[in-house]
This record gives sequence, structure tokens and C-alpha cells, in this order.
Amino acid sequence: MRHLDSIAVFVEVARTGSFTAAARTLQMPLSSVSRKVAELEAELQIRLLDRSRKPLRMTEAGQAYFDLSSKGIDALTYANQAMRGKQETLSGTLRITVPPNLTELLFVKPIDRFVRRHPDARVRVLVSERMLDFVDDAIDLSFRVARPAAPNLVIRKLLVHRHRLCAAPSYLAVHALPREPAELSEHVRLGFGFQSQDSIAWQLTRGETSYSEPFEPTVAINDYLALKAAIEQGTGIGELPGLLCKDDLASGRLVEILPDWRLPEISLYAVYAGKVGLSKLARGFLDEVAAHTASF
Repeated sequence: MRHLDSIAVFVEVARTGSFTAAARTLQMPLSSVSRKVAELEAELQIRLLDRSRKPLRMTEAGQAYFDLSSKGIDALTYANQAMRGKQETLSGTLRITVPPNLTELLFVKPIDRFVRRHPDARVRVLVSERMLDFVDDAIDLSFRVARPAAPNLVIRKLLVHRHRLCAAPSYLAVHALPREPAELSEHVRLGFGFQSQDSIAWQLTRGETSYSEPFEPTVAINDYLALKAAIEQGTGIGELPGLLCKDDLASGRLVEILPDWRLPEISLYAVYAGKVGLSKLARGFLDEVAAHTASF
């Protein structure tokens, strides 16, 4: 594991999207961060980062390598944190924001492990679609499904998943299974939408072919758990986050519609203020979440 430190440096550069931000987070000279990534690229004989573009981006090979290596780095970080936790108990109040619909699936277990390991810690969770201000709203750590564009933020990608079109077997028992995206117009369609939104569009791709046609859903709900319940009872076809429906698809409770056509991928990011940095309390909790999401 001669290049383990270089892998860890690359993972941090990829997560923050910047050599400078990674150097600050790792408390390393900028030149050392750049050199270690270059050494890793030379060892692998592939280009991991496209340095010619602003902001910094991963190459296709770099994205694939990051997806594989980041899980190992997260596991090692969690192992170190778990061992330190045997000697160090954290205390204080941690304030976090999390996106709706994914709270139970992605955060309840890490919160449980965290407060069991650190009984003097207190966690305050605000479920919000909106990106809150770290200073004005007194937020320590934010988890978002849309990458923030604000400067001076450290952004760490935790998870990538995609949405799926689903229907219940009871619905398909009386409606023909669509074979092509155009046939969706013949079905009852349920959508994730808001009051000001009259129409939505499912962005479907298969290889280099894409399909997107705006439609007005029969039922629109701005809550994926409620939308999932409507789909399960056979109301119609709807779009769900893969994380919410994977067990139902595996058990046959739901059926994936047009499985060869893919909806866009969605990422989960951990975000915190770069100038302030993370407290030990917040970093310990982030390690718990990272270890949990690595299992998906």
C-alpha cells in the first residue's frame, strides 16, 4: 500500500474540487498535494484530473477510480475514528441539515451510532430542501442533493444513485407494460412536483438516445415517501429515488418500468464552511455518515 497516502490525497482533491481546498483540509502544502496526485497518476498510468478546466474536474477514468477508492478511504477513516472513540468521547451540540425523504434511510442509523458512542453529544437535525446559511442559521454541517455553487465551501461527495420509474404489480395487472418511453403517455403518471409546477419531464436515456417529453401528472406530490405509497397502492407509474425503492424492486413489491432507459444520477454531498472548518464533533459525525453511505 505504498501509495495509500497519495490515494487519500486524490480522494480529497476530487471531493473538494480544488487542490487548494484539499491542501487546507489535509493541512498539507499545496505543492505536496499536487505532487502526490501526479505520482499516483504516474503509477496508474492514467490521467485522473483534467487540470485545464475551471473548476477542476475528474476525467472519466478519474471518476471511476474515485468511486472505487473513496469507499476504501472512508472505511479506513471510520476504522480510525472508531478506535479513537474508545479513548475519546466527544461532547457538545451538533446542528445539521439533511434533505427530505432520505433522512430515515441515510441518517437515522449514523445518528444512533454517534450518540451511543458519544453520550455527551447532542444532535439537532433540520430537514430542509433549502441550503441554509452556516453562520446566520448556526449550522455545522449540511447534507445536500444539489452541489452548492457558493464560494468558500468544502464539498464532499458521499453517494451517487439514480431515480427509477416504478409501478405496482396491481397496476400492471390491468395496464399493459410500456415497452418504449412514448407509451408512457397512455398511462396514469404520478410526479414529484410543486404547486407552481404544471408539468414535469422524465429525462430518459439509453446509450446515446434520449427521450424527454413534458407532461401534466395525474397526481403530483412534493414528498417522495407519499409518492411511493401512491405507487405501491397501484395508482400509476412514478419516479422514485433508487435508494427508496431498491428493496421493493428486489422483493417484487414494485416493478421497474423501462429498465433499459436510465434517469439522471443524483449525488449526495456533505457541505461545510471552508473558512471555519469542521469541529471534532462534526467530523466524527461525518465519518459515521460516510461509513454508512459507503454500504449502498
